[in-house]
This record gives sequence, C-alpha cells and structure tokens, in this order.
Amino acid sequence: MAASYGPELILLLLGEKQSGKSSAGNTILGKPAFHRKTTRSCRESGTTCGRRVTVVDTPGWLSHSTTPHRVSQELCRGLTLCHPEPDVILLVLPITSTFGPGEWRAMQAQLSLLQTPIWQRAMVLFTHGDKLGGLSIQEHIRQQGRTLHWLLERCGNRYQVMTNQSGVSEAQLTELFEKLQRMIQTNKCPREIQDRMYMLLRRDVSMKEDRRAQGGQEEIEMTVIHDVHDRRPGKRKQTTSGEAWVPRVFEAEPAGLKPALCLVLLGRRKSAKSSAGNIILDSEVFQTDMKTTRCSAGHRKVSGWPVTVVDTPGWSLFGLANPKQVRMEISWSTSLCPARSKVSFVLAVPVDSFREKDRRAVETYLSVLGSDVWRSTVVLFTYGEELRGRTVENHI
Repeated sequence: MAASYGPELILLLLGEKQSGKSSAGNTILGKPAFHRKTTRSCRESGTTCGRRVTVVDTPGWLSHSTTPHRVSQELCRGLTLCHPEPDVILLVLPITSTFGPGEWRAMQAQLSLLQTPIWQRAMVLFTHGDKLGGLSIQEHIRQQGRTLHWLLERCGNRYQVMTNQSGVSEAQLTELFEKLQRMIQTNKCPREIQDRMYMLLRRDVSMKEDRRAQGGQEEIEMTVIHDVHDRRPGKRKQTTSGEAWVPRVFEAEPAGLKPALCLVLLGRRKSAKSSAGNIILDSEVFQTDMKTTRCSAGHRKVSGWPVTVVDTPGWSLFGLANPKQVRMEISWSTSLCPARSKVSFVLAVPVDSFREKDRRAVETYLSVLGSDVWRSTVVLFTYGEELRGRTVENHI
C-alpha cells in the first residue's frame, strides 16, 4: 500500500437519483455508512489507503422532471458539512444510463446553487463499472457523445470507474486515491504566484485611479489563478503573406531560480485585454488606441518572478475581425512564452454582459488551444467600475 497522504481528505458526492452515490461512499469508507435512499445530506468518516477520509453523501436530483426544492436545500447543506470546504467533488454517473443534454442541464442547475468553485476540484466517478459489458471505459465514453465529452473536459478529463459489487479491489481504491492526490497537489501548486499577482493588480489599480478618471485604463479585478501547466514553445508555420516567421524564444530562468510564469490574454475586441496586460507589467507595452492584429509579448519581474504577458487579437461578434486570422494567432500565442515556463490563459470578460453568443465564441476560439485549456484558464473581469458598488460575486 502507498504511504499515507497527509491530513484529512473531504469528499463531496453529487449526482442524480439512483446513480450509486451512497454505494460509492460505502465502498470508499469500507463500511455501510450510508443508506441507499438518501433524503438528507450526511457526513461519515473512516480510514482508507492509510488516510483519514470524510465523505459527505447528498440526495440525488432528477434529470427529467423538476427536482424538489428540499433536495436543492439539502445539496447546499451538504456543502456546509464539508467544513471548511471539500477537497474533491465527485460527480457520480452510472455506466447504465446515458449522460445527455437533459442530464447536463439538471446537473448544471443544481451545481449553480453551490457557492463554491466546482471544476478545478471535480472528478467524474463512473459507478456500476461491472455493467460495461466488455467495453473499456474509453470506448464507453466515445459512445456516449458530446455532452459527456464536454463534462469530462470541464473536469480536466479526470475520471475513475468503480464497481458497485461487494469486494471492490484494493487496487481500484488505491488508483482512485492516487488520482485524487495528484489533483489536490496540482491545485495547490501555484498558490504563491496567485497571491502575489493578485496583490500586484490591486496595487496597480489604486495607483492608476486618476488616469482612469480622465479616460485612461479601466479598473481591473482579477480572480485567483487556479491552475497552470507546462507548455513548450513551438514555431509558427506560415503567415498569411506566405513568409515563414519564427518568434524569439525567451529562455526561462536557470535552475534554482523562480520559474517563469506566462499569462496569455484572450477575449473579444474591446474587452480591455491590452490594458490589463499593461497593468500587470506596469508599463505601456501594448497599444490600447488601436486594434491588436498580431500576438505580442512583454516581460518583467514581479516580486522576483519572471513574468511574460502575451497579448492576442480579439474576436468580434459583429464581423469586425477575421475569424480565421484570430484563431491562427491564438493557436500560435504560446510560442511567445519562455521555454519551460508555466502557462496560464487569462480570459478578459467585460462586466457589462455575457450572453449565449459570447459563450459560443469563447468555446470556438479557445478550442484551438486544445482540450486542456479549461484547466488553466482564469476569468478576468474588466470595466469593474460598471459594477457600481456591487461585488463581483453578486454580478455573477
């Protein structure tokens, strides 16, 4: 058995009715802690794989009829039982049923009630794994279609299969806990960078208030950057003019020094991406009085951390930008990041509105960066003065 993983692990089980949540909780704890018909959220603890584990079971929602209000209330109460907060949120899906648009809408409606970040600590737990009927889990996922693929992408493609028969193998539980541990470590990795970047932005916002009052840069409030990952720089192939163009590759700091951080700015036109980049770099690196048509990068040290900011062309909802050129520039954006740097994507969203057509555009343009882009994207709300005293949480 692997060595002990450290302090208590808190798991929150969520899923539709009769998805196998309670049985999964019993399997994880190695004892009959939960009843099959769950009407109230409950919390039980035990020791599994050498680690103290607390599991919170919740009532299941309904996918094809209205979920009773009391069930939604119990889901919210279940979150409070995870004090101080859940380490992992297990979204339980039975192998025996299809996860389609109706199931996704029902899940989304209940998850939206929980006042906590979901996706960075979510994992799909497939139950009734013994009903795969000879298929591999990968084949089952392929057959399910786009809705399940979308859910898994939101969860960073993290999933585990569990059988609901008695005598689940020790290897199956060990595999689950190893995946949980890797996810928790990944979420903790860039914490120091997160805190320093947040402090920098708040400081620069206050320093530039006078210029904003005269029509200068917008107030920017940045949420915490949750996740970063390695992305090696590549070469641009051909430009639209046919010229081969190879960007300068900026080398990261030598071993032993603080690793380089690269922030790639993404968003629609007039979303204040360039202004945000200038605030982060504390320098007028990016032009704000004209349209950005090509990717460009700026560099500086922030509290001792080498930071690169890459500005990209914004897409247009009204045909004011060439979609093919914008997608091409976005796909090449990480080639301007230092070698071996940690890359995070910053999606600039003006607080004025975010409608369905905005969501479709975000999916379309970010998809050129690969399926893992959602794991390392943070939303940056711009034009914060439009909040007019409201908190960003209330705006959301």
